[in-house]
Amino acid sequence: MWLGAAVGTLLLVLLVGWALLGYYRREISANKEELQRYENAVPIVKAFYGSDIELCGDRLCANVDPRGHKSGDKGQYQPVRSRPQP
Repeated sequence: MWLGAAVGTLLLVLLVGWALLGYYRREISANKEELQRYENAVPIVKAFYGSDIELCGDRLCANVDPRGHKSGDKGQYQPVRSRPQP
Protein backbone atom coordinates (compact mmCIF):
# COMPACT_ATOMS: atom_id res chain seq x y z
CA MET A 1 0.00 0.00 0.00
CA TRP A 2 2.79 2.43 0.92
CA LEU A 3 4.69 1.51 -2.22
CA GLY A 4 1.62 2.17 -4.39
CA ALA A 5 1.09 5.59 -2.77
CA ALA A 6 4.76 6.48 -3.25
CA VAL A 7 4.73 5.45 -6.91
CA GLY A 8 1.46 7.35 -7.49
CA THR A 9 2.87 10.47 -5.86
CA LEU A 10 6.07 10.19 -7.89
CA LEU A 11 4.07 9.84 -11.12
CA LEU A 12 1.93 12.84 -10.20
CA VAL A 13 5.03 14.96 -9.49
CA LEU A 14 6.59 13.88 -12.78
CA LEU A 15 3.39 14.69 -14.70
CA VAL A 16 3.14 18.16 -13.15
CA GLY A 17 6.85 18.78 -13.78
CA TRP A 18 6.47 17.72 -17.43
CA ALA A 19 3.46 20.03 -17.86
CA LEU A 20 5.34 22.96 -16.29
CA LEU A 21 8.35 22.31 -18.51
CA GLY A 22 6.16 22.43 -21.62
CA TYR A 23 4.52 25.65 -20.45
CA TYR A 24 7.83 27.38 -19.78
CA ARG A 25 9.27 26.20 -23.10
CA ARG A 26 6.37 27.84 -24.93
CA GLU A 27 6.77 31.03 -22.90
CA ILE A 28 10.51 31.19 -23.62
CA SER A 29 9.88 30.62 -27.33
CA ALA A 30 7.35 33.46 -27.46
CA ASN A 31 9.69 35.77 -25.55
CA LYS A 32 12.56 34.96 -27.92
CA GLU A 33 10.42 36.00 -30.89
CA GLU A 34 9.43 39.25 -29.19
CA LEU A 35 13.05 39.98 -28.28
CA GLN A 36 14.08 39.41 -31.90
CA ARG A 37 11.50 41.97 -33.08
CA TYR A 38 12.91 44.50 -30.61
CA GLU A 39 16.47 43.77 -31.74
CA ASN A 40 15.44 44.26 -35.37
CA ALA A 41 14.00 47.69 -34.47
CA VAL A 42 17.19 48.96 -32.79
CA PRO A 43 18.95 50.13 -36.02
CA ILE A 44 15.79 51.97 -37.09
CA VAL A 45 15.48 53.74 -33.76
CA LYS A 46 19.18 54.67 -33.81
CA ALA A 47 18.85 56.08 -37.34
CA PHE A 48 15.73 58.03 -36.37
CA TYR A 49 17.37 59.42 -33.23
CA GLY A 50 20.49 60.45 -35.18
CA SER A 51 18.46 62.24 -37.86
CA ASP A 52 17.16 65.79 -37.69
CA ILE A 53 13.47 64.83 -37.62
CA GLU A 54 10.60 66.34 -35.64
CA LEU A 55 6.87 65.86 -35.32
CA CYS A 56 4.85 68.45 -37.20
CA GLY A 57 1.32 67.83 -35.99
CA ASP A 58 0.51 64.29 -37.05
CA ARG A 59 3.37 63.99 -39.59
CA LEU A 60 7.15 63.90 -39.53
CA CYS A 61 9.22 66.84 -40.73
CA ALA A 62 12.84 66.33 -41.74
CA ASN A 63 15.80 68.57 -42.38
CA VAL A 64 16.79 67.07 -45.75
CA ASP A 65 20.35 67.15 -47.08
CA PRO A 66 19.92 68.52 -50.63
CA ARG A 67 23.40 67.31 -51.64
CA GLY A 68 22.72 63.75 -50.46
CA HIS A 69 22.39 60.73 -52.73
CA LYS A 70 18.78 60.21 -53.83
CA SER A 71 17.26 56.74 -53.63
CA GLY A 72 14.03 55.02 -54.49
CA ASP A 73 12.78 53.91 -57.89
CA LYS A 74 11.99 57.53 -58.86
CA GLY A 75 14.71 59.21 -56.80
CA GLN A 76 12.05 60.52 -54.43
CA TYR A 77 14.01 59.91 -51.20
CA GLN A 78 16.87 62.00 -49.90
CA PRO A 79 18.96 61.46 -46.77
CA VAL A 80 18.19 63.49 -43.70
CA ARG A 81 20.85 65.65 -42.09
CA SER A 82 22.33 64.47 -38.82
CA ARG A 83 20.84 65.87 -35.64
CA PRO A 84 22.92 68.78 -34.28
CA GLN A 85 24.91 67.73 -31.24
CA PRO A 86 24.38 69.89 -28.13
